[in-house]
Amino acid sequence: MSQDPFDQLHTKRSRRWVFVVLLLVAAVAGGVVYARRRSAPTGPRYLTVAVGRGEIVASVETSGSLQPDVQVQVGSQVSGRMSRVLVDFNARVTRGQLLAEIDSTPFRAAVAQSRAAVLGAQAQLQRAQVNVRLGETNLARASDLRSRGLNAPADVDAARGSRDLALADVAAARAEIARARAALSSAETNLAFTRITAPIDGVVIQRSIDEGQTVAASFQAPTLFQIAGDLTRMRIIANVDEADIAQMREHLMATARVDAFPGETFRGELIELRYGSQTTSGVVTYPAVITVANPDLKLRPGMTATVTVVAARHPGVLFVPNAALRFRPASATADGGATTIELDPHHGTLYVLRAGRPVAVPVTLGLHDDRRTEVSGAGLAEGAQVITDEIEQRASTGAPGAPGMGARRRSP
Repeated sequence: MSQDPFDQLHTKRSRRWVFVVLLLVAAVAGGVVYARRRSAPTGPRYLTVAVGRGEIVASVETSGSLQPDVQVQVGSQVSGRMSRVLVDFNARVTRGQLLAEIDSTPFRAAVAQSRAAVLGAQAQLQRAQVNVRLGETNLARASDLRSRGLNAPADVDAARGSRDLALADVAAARAEIARARAALSSAETNLAFTRITAPIDGVVIQRSIDEGQTVAASFQAPTLFQIAGDLTRMRIIANVDEADIAQMREHLMATARVDAFPGETFRGELIELRYGSQTTSGVVTYPAVITVANPDLKLRPGMTATVTVVAARHPGVLFVPNAALRFRPASATADGGATTIELDPHHGTLYVLRAGRPVAVPVTLGLHDDRRTEVSGAGLAEGAQVITDEIEQRASTGAPGAPGMGARRRSP
């Protein structure tokens, strides 16, 4: 019995679709295999840098405020109304120059009263001395009469008592003169204090008083003026962290920068490193005094300065980037993870690329800054390629060794 033509056509179409499906499956399988082979790791690639030679400068950076090298606060030791103010801000003054004056009327009256007290005490002394002479005469007369039996012994004793009392009055008068003269000296001193004079040569950088204002100096001397001795030489009071204090010592060279003059540096010197500590928010610091030359008067009191103190300088030494000392290859650990960074401040390990493989080289560490560290050791020479990073390279990388699709950088 012959097959129906319609059934024959359906059988042919079914075979054709099966063939197409098999081809698609084969194509997908081939693509997967090809992609896996392309993404298979082909080994790491290392980023290197050459060992350099040059100067390494170890420095400590801190900040502080600018102050005049010599600064004096001028106050008043007496109270009263300010009658005259003769100088203003930025005025140049010389030692002994009159700056201001307090109304001296009550102080002149006190001086006059004290002088009168001295004159009164002197008059009392003269009177007491006259009484002494009279007492001596009476005592001599009574003693003569007694020797002739013309008076009683009590008369001699009374004359002697009067004489001794006159001597005591002389001593008291002399003491009163000393007290009155001391009061006069104090009154004259207070009168002199009404004249406020400059204690040094300099510039008035602050004035806190006006004419007619009353000055009260009952408990402490109020500050009327502030005088800077020499603005061509300033100083910076900076706070040095306790971690950096071991690198600091007196007479080190320093540079200072201020926001008012970006890009300009001012040369200075560390002249004092104080032992007293300060603790702020749990951070321990030590005050350091840095003098800075200011010939053009650009620096002003109160400015905030960033100070860099040069602790040491080593010229012509081998150096590597700090990243090279932190690098460890993935094969250096059993689990392939990150390694522990060595904490020895004097020794470290570099990995030098030789024949395409990292070779560990122990080195001795020297000075360092924010980017580079001085190194020395056997087998280490200028120009040697030290490894700073590692890239896991795969076959699908578009450009050989370039990090991107198919490559992964491993930071130490």
